[in-house]
Amino acid sequence: MSKLVTWALVAAVVFVGGLAIFSQSGTGARTVRIGVILPMTGDASSYGTSEYRALQVAADAINSTGGIDGKAVEFVLEDGKCDPQTAGSAAQKLVSIDKVKIIIGGACSGETLAAAAVTEPAKILLISPSASSPKITNAGDFVFRTYPSDVLAGKIAAVYAWGELDSRKAALMTEQTDYADGLRGIFRAAFEANGGTVVADETYETGSSDVSIQIEQIKKAKPDIIYFVPQTVNSGIALITSFKDAGIKTKLLTAEILLDRQAVAEHAEILEGVIGVEAAVDWEGNVEAKKLQEAHRAMFNGADPGLFAAHAYDAMRLIDEALSATGIDPIDTEKVRDWLSGVEDWYGAGGSITIDTNGDPVMGEGIRRIKDGSVVNLGTYIP
Repeated sequence: MSKLVTWALVAAVVFVGGLAIFSQSGTGARTVRIGVILPMTGDASSYGTSEYRALQVAADAINSTGGIDGKAVEFVLEDGKCDPQTAGSAAQKLVSIDKVKIIIGGACSGETLAAAAVTEPAKILLISPSASSPKITNAGDFVFRTYPSDVLAGKIAAVYAWGELDSRKAALMTEQTDYADGLRGIFRAAFEANGGTVVADETYETGSSDVSIQIEQIKKAKPDIIYFVPQTVNSGIALITSFKDAGIKTKLLTAEILLDRQAVAEHAEILEGVIGVEAAVDWEGNVEAKKLQEAHRAMFNGADPGLFAAHAYDAMRLIDEALSATGIDPIDTEKVRDWLSGVEDWYGAGGSITIDTNGDPVMGEGIRRIKDGSVVNLGTYIP
């Protein structure tokens, strides 16, 4: 997807993907420019596409009612590729050249951490809709997210494996990324704290086509449960296929990546029976989630919102409320930071959010099972 371009000294309205964008007009900017860093290409592009569409839905709703203080929201999109180096360069461009004060992104934890290294010293607001690594908690005072830390998700997975799945021996198989490594450490610590034993702890490099050695070690260990964390859907599907090819029939427990509804529909047979943990989104009972769903269908030819869409939508809505409260001429990022830090019981498409002192949302997580091409709710855990 190409970047949205701002033309100087142009007063016309431009429409991009259904989103009304008022162009910049010299010194008197007629837009509120928000930077966006998401993986629009590569294996993680499904996250980026899903989140960017949700941002467009949110911005369209804001712009259709007059924008923020009369100024339309405009996105400056950069492709972070779920790659730290690329995301770091994208953040540098957005800060130094585009002069944005707020950036939404990245989708992946590595993207977000790399961007934070650029934005934090410059006091630029960074808010991620899906990065969940525990490392982000300490990434800076100007770093926020609308998706919970893996500290909770990893603990929930470990407790569920021990209590509900009656597992006493666990094998771990995780990709070598910030996101997967964070979940691996939390799960292991929580599982062992309950009295469980980790009988195998294997990792694999991103893009690796041969994990036979790791698979063999897991098979020999004879675990009750395999907790595996891929970075992308493609990586996860390849891993499950390797498990099955090796004759492994052990119960599989994972994180949110493979609960992507499109992935479940496309790989129903492979994913059958897999259990995962994700931030709870009530698409039926949550009014804001329903608004997002209906507007998304209208804007994108009947398509339902994808993975992390609700949390991206909430990120833009929070920015809207923060800027409406603190002002935009100019944007004072310290005031925006303080406003976000005071968010308590805020009702969004992703559920009720309270932002803690580290910029992390406190919210519920759900246990899901994939069955017959659908994602079945097994319960919600609220801290």
